[in-house]
Amino acid sequence: MSAAGVWALAWKNLWRNKRRTLITVLSVAAGLAALLFAQSLIETIQVQLVGKSTGIHTGHLQVLEKDTPDMKFPDRWIADPAPVVKALRSLPNVSAFESRVVVTGLLSSKNESAGVMLVGVEPDKDPKVLAISTYLKEGRILRPGDAGLYLGDTLAGQLGVKVGDEVVMMATTRDGSMGAELAHVVGIYHTGSYTFDVSLAYADIGQVQRMMAAEGLVNDFVVKLQNADLLEATRARLAAALKGQPLKAATWEEIDYELVGIRDYQDALLRIVLGVVFLIVALGIVNTLLMSMYERVREFGLLMALGARRGFVGRLVVAESVLLGVLGAFFGLAAGSTLILYYGRQGLRLPINDAVGFFMPFDALLYLRFDWPRHLTALACVFVTCALSGLPPALRAMRLKPAVALRQT
Repeated sequence: MSAAGVWALAWKNLWRNKRRTLITVLSVAAGLAALLFAQSLIETIQVQLVGKSTGIHTGHLQVLEKDTPDMKFPDRWIADPAPVVKALRSLPNVSAFESRVVVTGLLSSKNESAGVMLVGVEPDKDPKVLAISTYLKEGRILRPGDAGLYLGDTLAGQLGVKVGDEVVMMATTRDGSMGAELAHVVGIYHTGSYTFDVSLAYADIGQVQRMMAAEGLVNDFVVKLQNADLLEATRARLAAALKGQPLKAATWEEIDYELVGIRDYQDALLRIVLGVVFLIVALGIVNTLLMSMYERVREFGLLMALGARRGFVGRLVVAESVLLGVLGAFFGLAAGSTLILYYGRQGLRLPINDAVGFFMPFDALLYLRFDWPRHLTALACVFVTCALSGLPPALRAMRLKPAVALRQT
């Protein structure tokens, strides 16, 4: 019999027991749809976490003094920023960049004091590089030359200040003395993250440099890329351009290594779920085909008695398995895609509490997105699993002896 004939006969055999076939197809479809939804949810969460981290504080790339011990809190000074500026301007994938001064300091109002990470930024460049200005709640963002302060609402509450109030900024300078500058609160932001809103305060870079007695010096450069997929390639080109300088280029993955750990942990969980789904699918198909085979022992025996080769019987059983997989994969892909499209437009609201957004801003309403590399991998794995699941029943059917099979009642 031709290959087309085998497939036609396999299709006909599937519907001899419609109920069993439908249950098997639905189980495959439900498993695949749930897996696609989980992949989409994890991808959306990971993209948001990375976007928040790189978009609010870290950037895609940073340039720091090469001996900086903790890249999250750069305390070493770049003595000559000019080569860095020249190198960054020469890279086509660099969308925007700014220099910063990052120091641990103290803010004092009339009645209260609080320790903070004080970040001196370039107000004209900062909105193009980072997104902290988009979280403005009251007042305005920083302007070049400002003697102003832009701080979180939780920190403002602790200090008991509002827009327009005076605050004294203090920090230990390069020579070990105490530096101080008077600033006015020009804006208050709210990210929803307690860590950000209570610990980060922003000021004009020139004012922070004066306070630190570090005019012309910076701690780091923050870089935003046009295409984040070219992160490593851009870092390599930047490192080559800075060769010979006492500097290093670091990616967000090296700086926010905790996020990489979270991402890897989530990916590992997905692989476990993938394995469980495939095991369930395989057991379901094997069970269906074995039950079908036991019901058709006489039929297989008659086929072989009439001259059908054992290979034909095996191909027939495997074809039925493949068809079950194709049907399940089709309906699973349709159901999973429908769910992702729906929540991609309407949004999926997660029951997020304060603990989730403690360290980083996190939106409770997620708009799901497709993750086609993972989706196609899952689809291919389902198909292969279904095909392989047909082998045990096929081998069992091929080992039947016609004389014994024909006596089966």
